[in-house]
Amino acid sequence: MSFRFGLFTFALGLLAPVAMSQTKDIVINGASIETGDGAVISTGSILIHDGKILSVGPTVDAPAGAEVVDGKGWFIYPGFIDAYCTEGLKLPSAPVSGTPPDSRNTAPASMWHANRRGIRSDVVAADCLDLKSRVTDSYAMGVTTALLASDSGSIRGTASVVDYLGKGSVLSRMAVESIALKGGGFGGGGGGGYPGTLFGVTALTRQILADAQTYSATEKPAKDASLENLRSLVKGEIPALFIADTAREIVRAQRIADEFDLKWIVQGGREAYRELDLLKKAHTPVILSLDVPDAPTKKAETGPDATPEAVLLDRYETWKEHSKNAQVLDEAGIPLAFGLGSSFGEYLDGVRKIIAAGLPRSAALKAMTSGAAAILGVSDRIGVIQPGHLANLVIMSGDFAADKSTILSVFVEGKRFDMKKGGAK
Repeated sequence: MSFRFGLFTFALGLLAPVAMSQTKDIVINGASIETGDGAVISTGSILIHDGKILSVGPTVDAPAGAEVVDGKGWFIYPGFIDAYCTEGLKLPSAPVSGTPPDSRNTAPASMWHANRRGIRSDVVAADCLDLKSRVTDSYAMGVTTALLASDSGSIRGTASVVDYLGKGSVLSRMAVESIALKGGGFGGGGGGGYPGTLFGVTALTRQILADAQTYSATEKPAKDASLENLRSLVKGEIPALFIADTAREIVRAQRIADEFDLKWIVQGGREAYRELDLLKKAHTPVILSLDVPDAPTKKAETGPDATPEAVLLDRYETWKEHSKNAQVLDEAGIPLAFGLGSSFGEYLDGVRKIIAAGLPRSAALKAMTSGAAAILGVSDRIGVIQPGHLANLVIMSGDFAADKSTILSVFVEGKRFDMKKGGAK
């Protein structure tokens, strides 16, 4: 079957990936290959064996019986990594906090035992996979791997790195612990009661982390699901992923990380450029959101409810400042990756906007591949096209940074998926 299929539009539901039966070794010849670590092979070959890259270079030796594919005109990259995604999970219901004591008539000496609203540290994303509605859209964007994370609560649970293959191929079950220090329903997990304010959410988060330290240091603690999964975090085995957009949120995350001696990562990072010194000192990576807004209008409005011109100009200047975020972080040596979050936007569209705003193309490709893999702790298996790594590949009609380039096919762990009209067969 031919490997070449042209333009497609998933937004209209017209195309879907077609899984190709794959039992033989595959050799792709004559393609332009960017390996993800800065190397470019203008005309090269890749040998795939048993789901992994066996060899890559200007030429490779094709084993007897291998399927040899003509890759002339193709541009091949490592599978793109969505470094923060909250889709593709079926989460358990949040626990009910119960009826609190009557504070008008009682004055308990300690925090009420059932007061854990927003604490979802018992949740592990790998145990909640529900990818059936996510795989097709991900392949259409060239995304083969994602960090899947809960979007509920303050301590949101353990996020997992998953290849989009079948029901999910888990590369790292315990990758990061997701934390959101935000007030109201967003941070507290929804519903009424305490904590509903930022102060309360932060206080409860600190209390749970302190409890987790004690729990981890205790030889035979009474089992507590909310604390058990925090062992790896407070022992420094996995990092905290702080959901933080503003400079103030980043500073707040840094203080919590310092207090509990946590390794940490920033997710979102819209104003990360304002805290360069802090991030550099802490060696903290940033997973930038791909929900990239278009430029706001500067055109003066008319009418009684018109927005003042000064306000329009201020909005535009703020947008322009934010749009340079990725470039400034890269120039400062901050490790970068990209994440769609809960956005239904298009991965490559967001990346292309960031490149247009000044991030070098090479830095963008690294953030999509090897840089993201390093941040998520899976660089020994994905992110670079090299022998021994999983055969996660994106095949495009042109340069990934060019608007007209399209996804032709993806490989996930050596299994090929072509983009073809008429749905999966």
